[in-house]
Amino acid sequence: MGNKNRFSNHNRRKQKKDTNIVLTSINLTCAFLIVFPIIWLLSSSFKPSSELFAYPLSLFPEEFTIDHYIKVIENGFFRYIYNSFFLAVVGTLITVAISSMCGYALAIYRHNVKYTNIIFGVFLLGTLIPGETLTISQFTVISELGLYNNIWGVIFPVVTTTTGIFLYRQFYLTVPTSFVEAARIDGAGEFYIFSKIMLPLSKSVTITLCLFSFMWRWNDYILPLLVLSDQKNYTIQIAIKNFIGANGVDWNSILAGSVISIIPITILFLILQKYITGINISSGDKG
Repeated sequence: MGNKNRFSNHNRRKQKKDTNIVLTSINLTCAFLIVFPIIWLLSSSFKPSSELFAYPLSLFPEEFTIDHYIKVIENGFFRYIYNSFFLAVVGTLITVAISSMCGYALAIYRHNVKYTNIIFGVFLLGTLIPGETLTISQFTVISELGLYNNIWGVIFPVVTTTTGIFLYRQFYLTVPTSFVEAARIDGAGEFYIFSKIMLPLSKSVTITLCLFSFMWRWNDYILPLLVLSDQKNYTIQIAIKNFIGANGVDWNSILAGSVISIIPITILFLILQKYITGINISSGDKG
């Protein structure tokens, strides 16, 4: 009997080990498929034009050069980076402010204000509408407000996001209502409760939304392309597209510009990734 148990335990350990090996192999393969194009992009950006389409292809450049980066920078690429930063940072700040207040209202006042859940349902229904279908109406409103060819014309149409409202609402639903009620008994106003008590508790949600909102606006292409006509107002994505001209495609500049464009997002993610975690609030009182 003892030998049988030892044999059974040995088989289970072997089966678990084999399963771990298979899962690890799959994970490594997926990681390689994701990372390899980035490595190829970075490596190719340092290749001279003669090596880009040379056969056989090589991963690393035989002749290392940074001339493409110098060319891109000399053509005013930093101006486009500034425009994208302004769009992403200002748009993110407004988005976080609106989403946090809206999510707070939908969660905290759900027992006090009728139809609050219905209003939230309407917000969710809005996610079923493809953003591209709203482009014409957005452009019309932007033009009527006199914001055509203005960076603010790119910021205002997208400052509200159902994703942000949903994240904040779901988090505030987990906060015991005793937090808010105790603050009201002490004489605190609603804005004080929101800004000094509730918003600091939602730090993880705020950082997560900041990261995704910044990324959405940094990579936005369609709306800036429609709204911005003056080259000095271009964002980085439109600037990269302009390397495709009537006389051909400047692949070296596209590669260099693309590498520059992913650096801010990468740095931001590395800085904030440790904060993107859930926060659990323990209490005997459930809201």
